Amino acid sequence: MKSTAPRQKLPDIEPVATLVARVRRELASAFDAARPLRVSCAPGRLDVMGGIADYTGSMVCEMPLNRAAAVAVQGRADRLVQVLSLNLSDDGKPFMFQIPLEALAAGRVEALRGELASDKGRKWAGYVVGCLVALDERRGVIEGMPNGLNIAVYSTVPVGAGVSSSAAIEVATMVGLADELGVKMSPMEMAERCQWAENHVVGAPCGIMDQVTSAMGQEGKLLRMVCQPHEVLPAVELPEGIRVVGINSNVKHEVGGGAYGRTRCAAFIGHKIIIEKMREMAAAQGMEMTGDPTRGYLANLDPDHYKALFRPHVPEKITGREFLEKYGATGDSVTRVEEETEYEPRHATDHHVLEARRVRRFVEFLEAAGKLPVEQRKLDLDRAGHLMYASHQSYGMDAMLGAEECDLLVDLVRKREEAGLYGARITGGGSGGTVAVLADVGDRADAAIAEIVEEYGPRTGRKAELFKKSGPGACETGSATVPL
Repeated sequence: MKSTAPRQKLPDIEPVATLVARVRRELASAFDAARPLRVSCAPGRLDVMGGIADYTGSMVCEMPLNRAAAVAVQGRADRLVQVLSLNLSDDGKPFMFQIPLEALAAGRVEALRGELASDKGRKWAGYVVGCLVALDERRGVIEGMPNGLNIAVYSTVPVGAGVSSSAAIEVATMVGLADELGVKMSPMEMAERCQWAENHVVGAPCGIMDQVTSAMGQEGKLLRMVCQPHEVLPAVELPEGIRVVGINSNVKHEVGGGAYGRTRCAAFIGHKIIIEKMREMAAAQGMEMTGDPTRGYLANLDPDHYKALFRPHVPEKITGREFLEKYGATGDSVTRVEEETEYEPRHATDHHVLEARRVRRFVEFLEAAGKLPVEQRKLDLDRAGHLMYASHQSYGMDAMLGAEECDLLVDLVRKREEAGLYGARITGGGSGGTVAVLADVGDRADAAIAEIVEEYGPRTGRKAELFKKSGPGACETGSATVPL
């Protein structure tokens, strides 16, 4: 895929126009009227299948949404970086962050991360300035920059909805920074740098699927990627008359939360134990095992072999201290085994190994349905939907990342299968957020989804929100400059 390139025309995507208008109206005093604005945008994403299995090497299927983050970048006369969030301004919260450009050099990443983590009111800025740190870490850009930057952010991707508001901000920022600084980057490098920023500056142990989808997603299609570490395959075409809809539970989700990190760590604990068991089995047969037969990813384990040969040796529970004393560190570079934490590696490993197979089969059924006449494809669509239900159940029972409100939404979908709703699952990092629904296009499915939203409110005291449309990735829309 080609690298991004600046455009001459602003992307025709909300919230771009709103961002530009509000910068001119509300932030003019913080910007330089003599310098142009470079504006870029990037979408959130709906995790259709795969979710947290990205960091263990699974295939994932992701759809870019028409909800996006927009970023305006402008050079300054001094060497200060100033970031302003219009969303935080709307919420009546501190919305300005300032830092010397030199403090964002890659060599200062640990100090910066600690500074941001020490004040929750400033952590949000890490998603923006972290992109500049990530550029410096790879390309050494800061030393050659003649001046600092003004950066304004406005997003319509809801925070905590599990549709990757953070990746949208990161990718929109990275597109704008790269174009403004004249750095040529492939879309994949751009996504990888955004993930690096979230892992190492913000301190959230996310995989890479969110950033890749935000950068490279195609409107109306499912981005298909094997996360080993990031092989993008041809997009999955939804069968004609079929769509994926998101229903936001309005239960706030956070990748940096304890449950997500604990589950991720447990999966890597299970992986390390399986590798050690493989060595023992090879030695018992008089052989020496060299390398890693899984090639570094749980997704490469055959589920049937896992169940028969290795699952019994992965403990249901183990403390971090017990694991470290017996096996040493895991192979994960972004989580650390905590001695006092009790992990459940068997459950976590079950989810990741079996999820990888569920995603592969989900794609197979969708593609099979797409080749059949409408009247003959219901069986394959039902099979794809049932894999979504199985994934949802595993999120709660094995990954320990379920939420009662999302369970309710999935149950309400299941009760309306005859209306053209085939399956549903909790998405992304779980523990709340959005439920993805595989559904027909048409009035009957629309009515069923409206009934679900109407029933959900009184039963939970929360208002559900629909994500019904897809949008283009950031590398399609690029960036453009406009006068302030």
